[in-house]
Amino acid sequence: MKTKQLLFILIILSIFAYIHIFRMEKSIFPDYSVDDDIVNKIISENIRSDMSEYEKVLAIHDYIVLSTTYDIKNLNNNTIPDLDYTAKGVLENKIGVCRGYSEAFKLLMDKLQIECEIMTGRADGVSHAWNVVKIDGKWYQIDCTYDDPLDHEDAEGESNNIRYDYFLITDDQMYIDHTPDKDSKSFDCIYEDYMYMAKVPGVPYYVLKNIHLVPNALIQVVDSGKRSVTFYFPDNADFESSGISEEIATSLGRNKTSFSTFSYTPITKCGKYYYSTISVK
Repeated sequence: MKTKQLLFILIILSIFAYIHIFRMEKSIFPDYSVDDDIVNKIISENIRSDMSEYEKVLAIHDYIVLSTTYDIKNLNNNTIPDLDYTAKGVLENKIGVCRGYSEAFKLLMDKLQIECEIMTGRADGVSHAWNVVKIDGKWYQIDCTYDDPLDHEDAEGESNNIRYDYFLITDDQMYIDHTPDKDSKSFDCIYEDYMYMAKVPGVPYYVLKNIHLVPNALIQVVDSGKRSVTFYFPDNADFESSGISEEIATSLGRNKTSFSTFSYTPITKCGKYYYSTISVK
């Protein structure tokens, strides 16, 4: 009888100890899960059943960028709260840092049953997190944080405070200014199917060592049958003031091409590079 009583007491004490430990863990490790009602509301307001995977990814990318404020104040003061690093911070509080952006994007992709992973490494010399996403069987790089121009003082924002410089791009393009951790898994993001879908569809891009290589590179593109091309270069210089416009006109004339005029988009910053899309007529 005494043995049974002792066993009963030990069981009761074990239960109380478990409850105490559980409560301690709850206080030490807060619940950062996102409310299901909020997730479902975001999905229902931004996603339609007839959307393609690309359209769903675009809608969620735009939602996160337009609805989230990057916590630049706490970043500058080195006082970033843990919540900023979570999907909960981004989707419920509408504020966060790169990890929060990437966690939120993955959470919503998981909900939509679209394969997605979080990448970690460095960007512009500091720790950073972004995503890769799989559309129609192909992997692409995507960085919602860097597509939020309000969060970067040197970024030239586009209309509606959103851009697509880091939207469904290749490894080569992402790694111009992003470096993944050495132990990061490779997803072979080599496809350009959507790289310019939100900007200039079907336009190829080239990364040049300097802006003065633009004229000759443009002639090569024209000779290959293309009429538009996007060039990336490290120089922050206007085509007019740098004399590039005059060199392009001279090169087109010297090449006796059938294209006599050209136009270009405003030079825009993208990470460590600047870019412009040039079209000839």
